[in-house]
Amino acid sequence: MIYKTQYGTIDFWTPHKLEQFSKIGINLSGGCDSSLLLFFTLRELKPHQTIIPITGVHNARPANIWHVEEIILLMKEWFPDKNIGEHAIDYYDKDFEKDKINKHKAHEQKLWDSEIIEVLFHGRTANPPEEEAVAHNLSFKRESQRDGTDKFVYHNVPKPFYVPFNNVDKRFIAENYTKFNLMKELFPITASCVGYAKATDNFSKPCEECWWCREKKWAFGMYDGCIK
Repeated sequence: MIYKTQYGTIDFWTPHKLEQFSKIGINLSGGCDSSLLLFFTLRELKPHQTIIPITGVHNARPANIWHVEEIILLMKEWFPDKNIGEHAIDYYDKDFEKDKINKHKAHEQKLWDSEIIEVLFHGRTANPPEEEAVAHNLSFKRESQRDGTDKFVYHNVPKPFYVPFNNVDKRFIAENYTKFNLMKELFPITASCVGYAKATDNFSKPCEECWWCREKKWAFGMYDGCIK
């Protein structure tokens, strides 16, 4: 399936013969990127296939699981005939500031080893272009692995891994939310903010300061909860 916007084009699913996998793990963070990936995947899912939602929950910032559970319920309502399996949730404490990725990888490896998943989908997008990053204060804490527009989208070594949005930025995501009428029901229950309790009034509002808040505002014109 070709998804084309003014901010890029992706050829989703078909080129990689993803129907060969019966157990598809999707990293579902509660943000709008992974939620769109779940939506697109459900549109393609065959009867023999099951999606396994995967979520890591940092105990010091537990709010993302509330959003993920709402998103899964909405998708089950929209796609009642598609198979969504048991939610694989990992609650963890970080041993140091940049430990999140290690905790997520360890959880994913357990799912591989136990054969709960056969392929892993990730909703990572590309960084905003440099000039946009400078203009919208998105240069700080920029993840270098998200730079560029010619990165891989699928590989099977050491394990099958699919990152369909790897070469498009969040404006591609935003345009598809509008195109597929997702702004009314799906967007309001997504959450990108990674602020802690103090900065978010005990997780009741976005901090509006973290990188992920700023990126969402840049692409969608609003923060979590449709706050402008």
